[in-house]
Amino acid sequence: MNIKNRNRLLVIAAVAGLIGMNSCKNDAGLDLLTEKHEAVQTGSKNESEESQNWLVFRDIKMFESTIAKLASLDDNELLSQWARKNKGFVSWEAVAEGDTVESKEKVKIDLPDPLLATVLNKDGRIQIADTIFQMDILKERPVLYAIPSRYEKDLKNGESPAGIRDVVMHSIGLTLLPYFPKWEETGHVSIPEPKSEICDFPGSAVFPWWGQKGDLIYTANNGAELSKDNGRQVRIDYHRWRVGFVFYSSAGVRVKLQKNTRLGGWMSTINMNQVNIQACSRGDVLIPGLPTIPYHAQVSASASNTNKIERTVKWSAAPFHVEVLPRNFNFRFSVNYKGQQISRFIRE
Repeated sequence: MNIKNRNRLLVIAAVAGLIGMNSCKNDAGLDLLTEKHEAVQTGSKNESEESQNWLVFRDIKMFESTIAKLASLDDNELLSQWARKNKGFVSWEAVAEGDTVESKEKVKIDLPDPLLATVLNKDGRIQIADTIFQMDILKERPVLYAIPSRYEKDLKNGESPAGIRDVVMHSIGLTLLPYFPKWEETGHVSIPEPKSEICDFPGSAVFPWWGQKGDLIYTANNGAELSKDNGRQVRIDYHRWRVGFVFYSSAGVRVKLQKNTRLGGWMSTINMNQVNIQACSRGDVLIPGLPTIPYHAQVSASASNTNKIERTVKWSAAPFHVEVLPRNFNFRFSVNYKGQQISRFIRE
């Protein structure tokens, strides 16, 4: 192949990649609400007849378009309403949001992305084209199984993905560390928040960390301990995330208020009076075999009387091993909790 033809192919590949990344303009994203899509039952032999379904997307374009529409909803309650409209479907987010001891036992994986958590079923399953994906933990190691859809009956009968023929297992986390490991912020936090613009990036680039990066806050800006609730200690958990699931990758931010409950440990059972967040990131989307695609994304949100606020800053979907890689990632938030002010600004 001569150089001219090779360059032409690279241009075609780049255009194809850009088309894929910008398919959010496709209006077919909410087809799952209206059309009779194929649904597959999950469950084991010991479960009731009301086994839950997982969502089936006919191709990666439909999945990507649906995620784009969910991102435009910009509200966790609207995401929950969307999931509930899919009859017989219980989302991962719905179980995690239960925030009970039972929920914490059932969902031990802290999945930070609200968009993906909305389309995964309670068992971490989703089907795109002819592949069923399932999250799991194997010997303390986070994995994603890719299962040919012809083995759906094996899953329905309670077969473990690891025991199914032709399954492919992908490692989606860091070896020897917990699922979506948390890294403490070091040297990038300002207290209280400065007045600079949210997209005022520092000169240096982000070290390519993976998982959740944040901290736990037990005191207000003035150094006073956060007011206890019924005698129980309170804290704020804040972090940025960068995660990947082979077919999907994202970066985002989350702030939640937690209480040290007597039986369940730290749980989000109390609310912040007011919370505001802003985030801005720039970087690249990486897909093997295609040129890198630069991005610049910004989000802001506010809420009152809530225990959590989270937003996906940048996401991307592709048939194989897509990755969102921030070069800079700023995050600012302010919380009012019972009159106490807590704020941070991370520039990295």
